[in-house]
Amino acid sequence: MADPAYFPPPHSARIGMSDVEQLESQTRSLRSVDYQFGGGACRDAVIVRIYWAHQLLAAEATDAVRARLLSAVADLHNLAGWTSFDCGQVGAAYHHFDRALDFARHDEDLTTNIVYRRGRVHLHHGAPGDALAYFQRGAFAPLAASIMHSNEAWAYARQARSAEALRAMGKAQDSFASADLAHVPDWARFHDETDLTAMIGTIYAELGDTRKAIPALSTAIERFGPAMARSGTFCLIALASCHFLDGDTDQGQVIGMRAVHAAEALRSERVWDRMRPMMQAAAVRGVALR
Repeated sequence: MADPAYFPPPHSARIGMSDVEQLESQTRSLRSVDYQFGGGACRDAVIVRIYWAHQLLAAEATDAVRARLLSAVADLHNLAGWTSFDCGQVGAAYHHFDRALDFARHDEDLTTNIVYRRGRVHLHHGAPGDALAYFQRGAFAPLAASIMHSNEAWAYARQARSAEALRAMGKAQDSFASADLAHVPDWARFHDETDLTAMIGTIYAELGDTRKAIPALSTAIERFGPAMARSGTFCLIALASCHFLDGDTDQGQVIGMRAVHAAEALRSERVWDRMRPMMQAAAVRGVALR
C-alpha cells in the first residue's frame, strides 16, 4: 500500500498511466484510513492531494490516460466530500461532491457512487425525502444498484414506510446476488456481504423490528474487522438501541459502552451524531454509558 503521507510533485509536461495509477493508489490508501479511523484522520491529506491532482490535469496525456485521470480526480473529490461529511462540514462536502460530478461525467459507475454519497448527507441530516431523490436515480451495475436500493430502503424506513422499505431491501439483495464481486471499483468495495447484512439490520432497527434487526446487526459486528471500524461502531450503536427498545437495559448497557469506547477511537462527528439517540435512550432508562 502506498504511504498516504507521501506524494510527488508533478514533474513533467506530459503524464502517463503510471502517474494516474499513483494518484489512484493514494486515494485508495486514504480511503482505508477513513474507514478505519474516520474522516478527521485523513481529510486534510485528501485536500492537499486535490491541489496536486489538479496540476496533473494541465499536463499532456493520451485520451485513455486523460479519461482515467478525470475519474481519478473525480474520486479524490468524492473522498474529500465523504470525509468532509464525516467531519460535520456539510458545505464542503457538497462542494466536493459537485466537483466530483463535474469530473465524472464520462464515468457512469463513479457518478452513481457520488450521487449515493450526496444522498447520504441528506439522510443523515433528517431529510429522507430529499435522500430518496438521489437513491432512486438508478444504476446500471448490479453492485451499484444494491447500494442504491439498500439506502433507498433505509430512507423509506426513516419515513416509517415499511412496505416500500422491505421491497427496496429485497431489490438490494437481488442486485447484490447478481453482482460481479471479482471486479469492484475501489469506491464501491465497502459494499460486501457484511455491509449488506449491516444495512439489513439497520433498516429493521429503523422499522422497530428488533427481532430481525438484532441477529443481522450482531452478525455484521462479528464480521467487521478493524479495517472497517467505523461501520462496526455504527452497528454497535444500532444494536444497543434495539436492546433498549426491547427493555433489555443490561445488554443495552454492555453494547452501548462498547459503542462509546469504539467511537472514542475514531475521528468522526457523524458517529457521535448517530450516538445521541442511543445515549438519550440509555439516559431515559437510568443507564450510564460513560
